[in-house]
Amino acid sequence: MGLKPFSVAGEALQFATRRYETVLRTATLPLALLLIFNMAAAFGYLSVANERIITFKDVANAGLSWSEAAQIASNAAAKGLVSSSAPIWTIYGASLLVNAILIASFMAPLIRYAGLGEKPAPGLIRVPFGADQFRFLLAGVLSTLIFLLVVYAPISIATFSILGFMTEAMRTPFASFPDPQSLHTIDIVMGAKAFGTRWVHHYQIWGAAAAGVAAIVIALMIMHVRPRKADRTAGVGFLGRVLGVTAGVALYLAIAGLLYVALVALFSKLLTVFSLAPLKGAVTADILSLVLFGAAAIAFAGFFSLQMYPYPAVAVCRRSMALAGTLLVTRRHDLVRLALAFVLLGVVLYGAQILLVWLGVNSAYNVIATIAFAVESYLRVFLGPDGANWVLPFFGWVWAVIGIVITVLWTAFTYGVSAGLWGRLYRESER
Repeated sequence: MGLKPFSVAGEALQFATRRYETVLRTATLPLALLLIFNMAAAFGYLSVANERIITFKDVANAGLSWSEAAQIASNAAAKGLVSSSAPIWTIYGASLLVNAILIASFMAPLIRYAGLGEKPAPGLIRVPFGADQFRFLLAGVLSTLIFLLVVYAPISIATFSILGFMTEAMRTPFASFPDPQSLHTIDIVMGAKAFGTRWVHHYQIWGAAAAGVAAIVIALMIMHVRPRKADRTAGVGFLGRVLGVTAGVALYLAIAGLLYVALVALFSKLLTVFSLAPLKGAVTADILSLVLFGAAAIAFAGFFSLQMYPYPAVAVCRRSMALAGTLLVTRRHDLVRLALAFVLLGVVLYGAQILLVWLGVNSAYNVIATIAFAVESYLRVFLGPDGANWVLPFFGWVWAVIGIVITVLWTAFTYGVSAGLWGRLYRESER
């Protein structure tokens, strides 16, 4: 029996919901440390960019919220990484290592809990790191390396090679004879004029690239869905698989294009409602060909990423780095079913996050703001104008603490969903 997308997504959500107490207990301290270290890294980026130590006082004096300060720090980090700044790279590397260790400290026991029913050790103040955590990290590193070598490198090399070749062709001078009757009339023209500049950056090159990547995806899927010798029956033959896979990939690309057009139309309507200039030139052959290339590249990347995704769970639960069983999870059509499970989880989690922000966070903010202004007004009446100067800063800190708590609770839930998904996929590998 094949993998069931709704069952997989439902079990992942159920694990995070029904075992939330255990998930929260296991993840609270590591997540709190994550927030602290990431905040320290942000201040490190700001300090390097400004060539002096930046503190909370500097952020407050600048009139910035923490989200604005974090965005500035992110921009500073990006510039430092591009310019090969040694301090920025040091902070980035240390932050990446600390984040990986802290995440592994609670994800490994949660995966074993979801996959094997092995409950994490009791206690709240725990950040364990042992063989299971090391296997989780190593499996993630190996999966990333495989992705870079098998997916990212070929796409990058092909893209840069094609663009480089076409750019060189556009810059190459060619001889032109305006008068066919005379070889003495000769003009020198550049390739861009001879062939048309649209080949360099527009729909022809991206359309051809999209078709090429789509053809590779079709070939990979045809080979992937072929039955094993033990499973071969009088079912769909080779021609049927070719037609089915081709139709499926074409439908996927059509949906991607239509979704882009629908989103552009929706965004244009929103701009019109707010009396802003509508989008112009967002839906053209050039843009659509680029969108289709991106969709085909995502499908190519997903083909390998989905097959390697169960590897950390298999490594942690089996306590072995062997790949045996990992590829069994996505055999034949289960690859598409797992992709559908990811889509279902993405829709549910994204919708839940929107509800959390719009309803929960906004409601909590309105309540805190109302209480703060009421207390401030009351104290100003009885203590004078200077008697309530502490109220708004105090409630500002209260709101910051509430925001941190909400962030930890929601992040723990999402990690619980991931652990539940990995646990289910491990059991699928044992079928």
